[in-house]
Formats: sequence, structure tokens, C-alpha cells
Amino acid sequence: MARGGLAALARRAANSQQALVKRGGGGGPLAKPLPPSQALMEEDELIWDDGTANPEPCLDQFTLVSKYGALGWLAGGLSIFVGLGSWAAWSAPEKRVPWAQKDVVVPPEVADFNVRPS
Repeated sequence: MARGGLAALARRAANSQQALVKRGGGGGPLAKPLPPSQALMEEDELIWDDGTANPEPCLDQFTLVSKYGALGWLAGGLSIFVGLGSWAAWSAPEKRVPWAQKDVVVPPEVADFNVRPS
């Protein structure tokens, strides 16, 4: 009896799979564009036309800052680094060394006190 039940279940599964539409049955959400009928523009590769009403440029267009405004920001940022480097080069490097120099063994103000009379 179990054998007959399994066969009926297998037939039922096979019939339900035949009723399903193969490969999704429909097209994509956008209609296919028509093939070009004339020569393409030179800038055609710079526009991403995905079939929607508003084709968009492939390269981002960042128009919040003008060309000269961006140049000003760049010059300002570089001038900060130039100023910092100039200050580091012109300030006394001896003040930035946290240890004593090797040639200074005895400070000059106490050098006379440590001299033994000969």
C-alpha cells in the first residue's frame, strides 16, 4: 500500500511541474530598445542608456563645486603642508631633540668646576 501511495505522489509531482511555466515566462521589466538605424554619436559611449526615460552619464558629474573653487581648496590644502614643512625646517632642530648630543659631555657652565689642578 505504501508503494501505491509513493507512485501517486510521484505522478502528482510530475504533473505539477509540467503545469509550471518554463524560464519565468515573461520578459524583463523594461522593453528592449530598438537597434540603431543610423551612425552613433561620438559621445554615445559616455551615456548609459538602460531603456528608462532618463539615460544617465557614465561618469559622475559633480557640479557642487566649481572648477576654480576646487582649485582654491587644493591650493589652500597644499599651502598648509608647505607652511608646516617650512616651519619644521626653519625652527631650531636642537629644541626638538629629546636627548643630549653626543659631543656635549659636560655643560659649559660647569666645565670649569670639574677641572683638576695640575
